[in-house]
Amino acid sequence: MGVKEGVMKVFPEIPELESVDFSRYSTPYAAVLRAFGESGKSGLREFEEFVVSKGGAKKDVGKFLISLFQYLLILYRRFNDESIEVPAFKLFLTLKGWLNENGFVNDYRKILHSFVGHIVDIAEKIAEKSDCDIGAAYMKTAYLLTLEAEETFGEEYFRELKGKTGELLKSLYEKCGIDGEIPEKRGERC
Repeated sequence: MGVKEGVMKVFPEIPELESVDFSRYSTPYAAVLRAFGESGKSGLREFEEFVVSKGGAKKDVGKFLISLFQYLLILYRRFNDESIEVPAFKLFLTLKGWLNENGFVNDYRKILHSFVGHIVDIAEKIAEKSDCDIGAAYMKTAYLLTLEAEETFGEEYFRELKGKTGELLKSLYEKCGIDGEIPEKRGERC
C-alpha cells in the first residue's frame, strides 16, 4: 500500500483525493501513512490515535495536515492541476477544524493569513464549473473565510479580498436567482 492509499484512508470523506497525483509528495510521514493504510482503520480521528499509539504526537498530525495542504497548493499553483481544487478546499476546512479543535489556533491563523487568497481563487474556479447551489456554497464559505481574515488581521489586503469575494458572491447570487444578503461581520446571516 502506498502513500496515496494511506491518504485516502485518513480522508474517506474527501473522495476527490483519488484523482490527485501523489507521486511528487515527499513527506516524512510516508511510513506512517502506509502502515495506517494497512491497519484496516480509516478516518482522521483514527489516524490521530494511530500516530499517538506509535509514539508520535498530535502536533505530528497537524504537521502532516499542513504539509498535505501545501502539497495540493503546489500542484494547483505550479502545475495548474485543476483536479485538486475541491480536495484542497475541503482539506483546508478540515485543517481549520482540526487545528482549532486541538489547540493549534496560532497555526490556523498563520495558515489563514497565508492561504485565504488561494482559497478564494479555488472557490471561484469551482463555482464557475458547478451548478448554482454548489458554486454558491463554495463562494459563501470562501467569503466567510475572508470575513474572518479581515476581522482577525485587519490588513488592507484582507479588506480588499473580502470586497472582491463579496462581489463575486453577490454576482453569483444574482446570476442564480438566489436571495441572500452579504454580511459585513461574522455572525450575520448570509
